[in-house]
Parts: sequence; C-alpha cells; structure tokens
Amino acid sequence: MNENTTATLRLAIEGMHCATCAANIEKSFRGKKGVLEVAVNLANNTGLVTFDPLATNTDELLHVFDDLSFSAEIIPDGTPLVDTARRKKEAKTRSRDIRIFLLSLFLTVAVVVISMVPGVHHSVGLFAGQAFFGGGATMMQSAIAANIILMVFAFPVQFFCGARFYIGAFSALKSRFANMDVLVTLGTTIAFTFSVFITFTGTAINHGMPYFEVSAMLITFVLLGKLLEKRAMGATAEAIEGLMNLAPATAFVVRGGKEEEIPLSQVMVGDVVLVRPGAKVAVDGVVIAGESDIDESMLTGEPLPVNKNTGDSVTGGTLNTTGALSVKALRVGKESTLARIIQAVEDAQGSKAPVQRFADKVASVFVPVVLGLSVLTFAGWLVLSGEASGLDRFQQALLCAVAVIVVACPCALGLATPTALMVGMGKGAQLGVLIKDGSTLELMCQMKVAVFDKTGTLTRGKPTVIECDLDLNQLRLVAALEAKSEHPLASAVVAYAQSRGIADYPEVESFRALVGLGVEGVVDGHKVFAGSNVKIDGEAFGGFVFADEPRADARATVELLRVDFGIESFMVTGDSSENALSVASVVGIAPENVISQVKPVEKADKVAEIKASRLEGKQTIAFIGDGINDAPALASADVGIAMASGTDVALDAGSVVLMRNSLTSFVTALKLSFATMRKIKQNFFWALIYNLVMIPLAALGIIAPEFAGAAMALSSISVVLNSLLLKRYI
Repeated sequence: MNENTTATLRLAIEGMHCATCAANIEKSFRGKKGVLEVAVNLANNTGLVTFDPLATNTDELLHVFDDLSFSAEIIPDGTPLVDTARRKKEAKTRSRDIRIFLLSLFLTVAVVVISMVPGVHHSVGLFAGQAFFGGGATMMQSAIAANIILMVFAFPVQFFCGARFYIGAFSALKSRFANMDVLVTLGTTIAFTFSVFITFTGTAINHGMPYFEVSAMLITFVLLGKLLEKRAMGATAEAIEGLMNLAPATAFVVRGGKEEEIPLSQVMVGDVVLVRPGAKVAVDGVVIAGESDIDESMLTGEPLPVNKNTGDSVTGGTLNTTGALSVKALRVGKESTLARIIQAVEDAQGSKAPVQRFADKVASVFVPVVLGLSVLTFAGWLVLSGEASGLDRFQQALLCAVAVIVVACPCALGLATPTALMVGMGKGAQLGVLIKDGSTLELMCQMKVAVFDKTGTLTRGKPTVIECDLDLNQLRLVAALEAKSEHPLASAVVAYAQSRGIADYPEVESFRALVGLGVEGVVDGHKVFAGSNVKIDGEAFGGFVFADEPRADARATVELLRVDFGIESFMVTGDSSENALSVASVVGIAPENVISQVKPVEKADKVAEIKASRLEGKQTIAFIGDGINDAPALASADVGIAMASGTDVALDAGSVVLMRNSLTSFVTALKLSFATMRKIKQNFFWALIYNLVMIPLAALGIIAPEFAGAAMALSSISVVLNSLLLKRYI
C-alpha cells in the first residue's frame, strides 16, 4: 500500500501493568478492519496504530477500548509523547504511589514484627486477650486476639494499598484475559483468606500462626518494585526530555513595529524573531539581519560553532553565542526540524524490533500457563508429601502454589525490547544518529553490503577548481554568469574567481540555465556560454578542471566496515568512470565495485542489482546517500542511510539519518545497533532464565511466597537497569 494512503494514530494508554496487557491491546487492534500495524509500548504507556483511512477512522479504532480495561487518549501530531501535561500527571500519580507504599511498608513492618520477632506475638496476645476477653483470657484466646491484631494491620495493606491489583485483575478478567494483576491478586488473596481461616477457627495449621506477613510482604514488595521500575523507566525517557528542553518556552518577535515576548506556540511563519546573544534560536528560519556564531552541537554533534550571516539558515533549538540576529520564521510547531527529530526518535522508541515477536507470543500465554503450573504444584504436594498429616500437606501445597503464582514475571519479558530501544534510540539522538524504527536497528546488525553515493557522501560535495585555461578578463565574464546559477560547479567557479582577486562582476542579461548543459547569457556586451567548455562570442576556449575531495573520514570508514563488520563497500555515481575510480582508489573501494555514469533515477535499479548478486539477494544491503537526490535508492535498499546535508530532506529520505553529516556517524550507528540488540537479547535471556529457574524453585518450596514477590519485582527492575547501561555507550 502506498504510504500516502496510510495514517498513524498515536495513543497515550492508561491501565497497563505487564506484557500481557500490551499483547491484549495489540491483539484487539489487529482484529479491526483497516489496521495495518500496531505497536504498544509498555515502557512509556503509548501505542502507535498504522491504518488505512479509507477502511476505518480514529473514532472506529478507539472503540477497541470499549471492551478492554484500559483507557486511551489521542496524542495530537506534533505533541511529544512525554509532553508537559502528561509529565505533571505522572508526577502526581507517582507522589500518590509513594504515599501508598509508605503506608503499606509501615503496616507490613508491624505485621512482620508481631509475627516473627520472638516473644512479641505472645506479648501482644496477652495484652489484646485481656482487652478483648478480660483478665482471665486463656492462652487460646490470647493467641486469637494477637492474630486479630495482625489481621487489623494486614487488612488495609491487602484491600487499600493493594486495591490497584484488584482493580487491574477485575478489569482484565472482565476483558477475558489474565495479566500480572491477576497473579498478584490471586496469590495474596489466598494467603490472606487462609490466614483469616486460621485466625477464627483456631486450627493447628502452622501452630495456629496465620500467614498475614506473607500477603502483606508480597504486596509491599510488589509496590516497591513498581515504584523502582517507574523511576528507572523515567530515566529511559531522559533523551527525549533533553531534546524537548532545547526549544525555548518563549520567543521575542517584532509585530506592528514593536518587540514583544510571546509563547513559542504562537509564533507564526513569516514572523521576525529576535535572537539575543546567549539565547536559543526559537524557530527554523533565515537570517535577515545580524551576524553571529551558532552552536549546533545539540542537534548535529558538531563541536565548533558555525558562523551565520544574512541569508543563512538557522535551526530552532540551537544556541546563539555572540551576536544578535533577526530571523524570519520559515518552519514552526510540528514542522520544525527539532519537532520532527523528536517525532522520529519517539516513533523509533515506540516501534518493535522483529525479535520482539518471540516475547509477544510468550506473553500471550504466560499467565494461563503459570496458573496451570500452580494447580499442578498444589496437586503434586498433596499427593507426594509422604507421611505428613493432611493439614501439613495442605499448608505446604498451598504455600508452594502461591509462591509459583507470585514469582512468575511476565513484565520482564515485556520490558526487554522497549526499554532497550528507548535508551538506545535516545542515546543515538545524543550522538547525532537517528534510527527510525526497531526493524531498521535489527537489519543493520545483519548488514553485509554498503553502497555509497559519491558526491556529497564519500566526497565533501563541494567541488573546487584545480585548473583554469582562462585569462583574468575571460574568468571575470564567466564568473559573472556563474554567479547567477546555484549549481555546485558554478559556486566553485565563483569561489575560484574570488581567490584570483575578482570581486566585482558586470551585469548579466538574458541569463538562461540549460538543463544538463550549462548556462548562457550576455555579459558586458559579450555572449557567454559556460558548460563542458567555455564559449565567448561563439569562440571556444578551454575551461575548468574540478575536483571534489574525498571526506577525511571516508577511507577509515570503508576500512572499519570491512575489518570490524565484514561489510563490503560499493560506489554508485553519475560521475565519469575516471573520476569515480580516482575517488574509489583514495577511499579504498575496489575498482570492480564501482558503478559510474548512473543517472539519479537509475541508482535504485543498481542497488537492486547489487542485492540480487549477493547470495541470491539474501544479504542485507544499505545505501548511503546525501538525502537530496538519492531518495529512490534510499528507499530501495534494506536500510537507507541519509547524510543530513539537508536536514529536512534527510529526515524524510532515510530510515537512518546521520545528523553530523559525517561518515564516522555511520560506524557509530552500526555500533549502537549492535549494542542495543545485544541488550535486548541479554534482557530476554535474563527474563527467561529468571522464570525458568524461579518457578521450579517456588514449586519445590525452596522460595517462600513473600520472598518470591520480592524476586518478581526485582526481575523487572534488573531488565530496566540493564537497558540503562546503554547510556554508557561511547
């Protein structure tokens, strides 16, 4: 389907607690007519739904949540996923969660002390027994009274502090699926109910001691785990927040001849924006007055400030260092470069790598399988407990079954991919590398062939004159003509003339650009043509010899690709064979891998031919171009990598954008891809190992239920913390 016939719905989703929740939402969307792709991100509670607007619409899609236990609201285009309103709401929720946890912790400590500290249960029993039954309370009455005190402390932990689990479990079951809340609720309710039974029946199970500390500790540990998990997850979004903070909140504009400060959102295209020294540039635009050095490192990674003068373009979010500028706004709001970069990074963080499919399949059956294992554990202990009494067998079977329920953790599997993608893509943005989706990230790790465009990619893209057959007067006439052209070769001629001391040019009349041939016009009374040669008044003269120098990092990049990654390099160019082979010899590309004299529209075909020739097209191939005239080739390759020579064009053209406009960034992108995929696989490994090891240990009675809850919480945290290690990359 043509990209122009698709639309994307961006959602903020509330109520997800584990991978099973995310999997159920995705399953519901995939069942809707017109939905092409859906990715729900448990890590930042968002969803991206790609659909055919001719087959469905947003209102119809939102009806998915009518039958689910979650709520969702649309995130408008141009609004970051982590916008200020959502962050304030999340901060308020986090503050409430902390208060609930502290209450749960206080009550749980009281329960644990009374239950487990020698002599305390007896002392509390004596005091409570006298209060409940009078001075002549029996030992049995005192024990019951102590257990009632335990129940009083444990009750608010179970049904107030743990209310979120009951609500989540009820909603999930209402939607006909089971999630982590079902596991926590089932396990703690069994322990609590069994404890109430012991308290009021005076049974000899566990010597009359209830298990209120088990249910209370379970809930408290899980609440703590969720708090730590959310805090760690917040760290995964720091890169996006850093990008958001680049834009100033307000801008100084000139309206009606007066200067006024207005919110950035109110700046309109055409406004004249004033940028003072030390201030951030508010919008994308062109300098109409002033001169200054602009620090663009926050967007491109380039460490040195770039001088800007009248006619030069500037980008919103960059930092003005020295002079004052007047800038005419050309792109504002969601059309600005910064907004589009934020959008690209967020879309990438919300996407899924193909490796995630495995986790999705596991998550879809995880809870039912765990519940089945819990039933088998209970039955096994009842049957195989040897000569133990019936009550002891029941007690042991119940505790082991509860431990199996609460030790299992679908969250760790669900967080394995999104947390690594969020940190990895965010780190990429900081390094000037935009990888637009998880599929691209995985494909980059399989890359075996890299096809380079020449001009502007392997070379600087700024040709210079190295030989000239014209005298100064002839050069003056030709330079005057070329000054009217925007062609790179024309700019090189003008620069060369200036280096020869020619500054003033005569007037040009009847100027015409002849596509593919050159330019012509009347200069100072002479008819001048400049193309493959120079003609003045019909007489042919010599001309210019141009050279486009290879980038300083081109050879090192080609060598690193070959040695470190086993990637073979090709060159496809429209230039002559002689020039192409000359550049190839300098950068280290084999002559047989050079394809020259190729028109821009034919580059895509050449990329396809190279791919077909490599192991019958089974090798992953990348095309690296400047993002201006290489769009078809970028799209035809498995991975299109655009140099950000024209940032707005590059953002649309490539699945990877090198913001620093440097080939070294290509190697950085590869290394980051391998590092991120490595983290994803590590996360999957630890999540699977955790469940494969801990569930049998719980079933065998080696892990007590309360500590099983702590282990479950720590498993999710460990996955997030492992992903955060990507922040140390480079």
